[in-house]
Amino acid sequence: MISPDDWRLQGQDWLREELLRFKSYLPPKPGFEHDHCEFCWLPFRSEPHAGVANEGYVTGDKRWICETCYEDFKLLFDWVLEI
Repeated sequence: MISPDDWRLQGQDWLREELLRFKSYLPPKPGFEHDHCEFCWLPFRSEPHAGVANEGYVTGDKRWICETCYEDFKLLFDWVLEI
């Protein structure tokens, strides 16, 4: 169970009940190198690098959630996974 004082929880209530898709990261526009997990700030990049994610869960407005944070918070945030 996740503690309510987990350092990754920083007011992301707007992500409750979001529809998420699992996909590979692609920059939203040319010249844009990376995004970050909305919880732990892990970088997402399309190119493989140590310490970054290449795929994860994304909202319709391109907010990224890493696999670890998805697993940790999926029940708390009641996310819906698009199949």
